Amino acid sequence: MKFNKVNILGILMILFAVLLVFTNFLDKIILMLTYHFLEGSSQGKSIILFTVMGSILLLYPLFEVNGFIGSKISNLGSIFKFEPKKYLKITICLLILTYLVGMLTELLIRYKFGVSPFNTFIAYNSNSYSSTALTHSHVFKSMLGLVISNLGIHINAGINAGVALIPYTLPLALIVFVTYPLIYIGGLIAVANEKRFLYQILLAFAVTVSLIGVLDGGLFSTPALVGLATLLGIYFIKKPFKAKDLIKPSVIIIILIILRVSLGILGTNTVSHEITILNPSDHIDLQSYNVTSIQKLDNKTVYSVPGNTNDKVLLMGLTRDLKGNGTGFFLSWNIYSFV
Repeated sequence: MKFNKVNILGILMILFAVLLVFTNFLDKIILMLTYHFLEGSSQGKSIILFTVMGSILLLYPLFEVNGFIGSKISNLGSIFKFEPKKYLKITICLLILTYLVGMLTELLIRYKFGVSPFNTFIAYNSNSYSSTALTHSHVFKSMLGLVISNLGIHINAGINAGVALIPYTLPLALIVFVTYPLIYIGGLIAVANEKRFLYQILLAFAVTVSLIGVLDGGLFSTPALVGLATLLGIYFIKKPFKAKDLIKPSVIIIILIILRVSLGILGTNTVSHEITILNPSDHIDLQSYNVTSIQKLDNKTVYSVPGNTNDKVLLMGLTRDLKGNGTGFFLSWNIYSFV
């Protein structure tokens, strides 16, 4: 395989990811550069960004129609034949399927415990906690945690791998072990079938941030929307380029954004926050939160507190104060509390 400028860029990105693993002096700079499209970038997401995008830019020649791997795939049968934008379409479909399964998993978790879909869920284990919500999902991150925990890999304390969510996301979230590599491979082939330098970079970027969105945020997260917008834009663009080619992808992304905001408004309870604690201990004290009512059920207790407290502030306080006092809790939201 002869290296071209795209491959060299990929190597440099991978080396930069290694640098991020073993140092921290660049963390603030990278956070500033990636914050808006990674939705609050962290060291873990930055490392994934440069590693995955770099690997796509480095390895894609192997997946060209005459490449070592690409030739074998295209010869498997007519269904695998390389055609313009065919594998880009497959990649988009696999991404959407994965995001939808993630949303279904979120709904099933809440159905199992008899709570509204419009709740943020915090799960505890002996060492950590993890959060997830319909509008910002971490169900597939838990599968990353499953791999890490089974392999005994040590991760930086600043990286939350969603381990505490594992008991609640199995078995449905296991689908990511199938779709995640297929999305990556589909992205590699899509880049290999694209000969324009700029489009190759954009495709590699879009596939990477989409994969990050699968793990951290789900369908309504910024990485997912940025990735899908770019992939759909490239898919619908024709030669020669016309502005109207961007109408369809723009409409799709606008609909998703409207749906995200609508879910936040639809699920809002301005009167009170409901805190549903799973398997509560006997010595829970939430009086500092001005509890207005308490309802005890079989394996959970529901507390009501005033709804005017900022959701994020309340969530952080409860996460700290309820540690060791239950296996997890659900918190209803009030989108207007941020105003």
